[in-house]
Amino acid sequence: MLHKRVTATALLALLARTMFFVLAVWFFHHSVLAQSSDANPQPSPSPDNSSSEQSEQSKHEPRDPVENADQYKSKLTFGIYFTPGARVYDLNLRHQFGSSFTGWIAGFYDPKGTKLIRIGGQYDYKKGWLHLVPSLEVETTRALSGSLYSELGSGKTVAIVGVARTNLRAFFDLFWDPGDSVQLGFSHKLSSYDRISAYTIFDVRLHTQQQNTHVVWRYKLNANNGITLDGLFKSGHTETGEFIHDVGIGVYYDRPKWFWKLYYDPHVNFTNQTMVRSGIGLKF
Repeated sequence: MLHKRVTATALLALLARTMFFVLAVWFFHHSVLAQSSDANPQPSPSPDNSSSEQSEQSKHEPRDPVENADQYKSKLTFGIYFTPGARVYDLNLRHQFGSSFTGWIAGFYDPKGTKLIRIGGQYDYKKGWLHLVPSLEVETTRALSGSLYSELGSGKTVAIVGVARTNLRAFFDLFWDPGDSVQLGFSHKLSSYDRISAYTIFDVRLHTQQQNTHVVWRYKLNANNGITLDGLFKSGHTETGEFIHDVGIGVYYDRPKWFWKLYYDPHVNFTNQTMVRSGIGLKF
């Protein structure tokens, strides 16, 4: 048993280091190319509109390369999460099968503690004013979570309603918001790419009064670059019983074939630790 655990840990560490090297080389290579040339925009339907609107838009409105990133079916993300005196690694591969189902497999590696693999999937259903996204994930630690996210409305502004549930086992790498929760908010589309959203995710099971409120602004800088800013406001009881109020922020930088992200999260998961999460990824 000990040999198996050591072997699995060594493989995860080797995989993480290898993927980090590959991503770093790829990132540098394409950053140089991005400075010397721009991709030509291709017409493509917007995934946020109805089928008839998509058809008309694809005929008359060519989309910029950063918007056409949705045509890629796969996404590989390598993340490093920092807390005082420690860091952990996360490698996630997602793939869309057909038009509605997305699956993923990921590995989480903590040199001082938890090592795990997780698999999950979600189904995307959209018809008229109703958009539903049920999801399910399981980890090798036997942690299990399920959620149902929805957007209600057919215009530029939609209501956000969601619910999530776990089997109360610790999720070391998945939930940065309360896990057994309800989500309420709205989203307003400013353009085919630009969007502003605001929502609150709050505990409804453990009586912690924990809640995270996000204000998210997505903005296209130019044809090849987009940025998303995520303001976080949190309050509730920590694991020691202290009631806290705190503020965090996240930045997601989007390119047609790659992206990076950086988050500052004080009292992460309502502990007494501050976490900085960094990540870089490929779309293909």
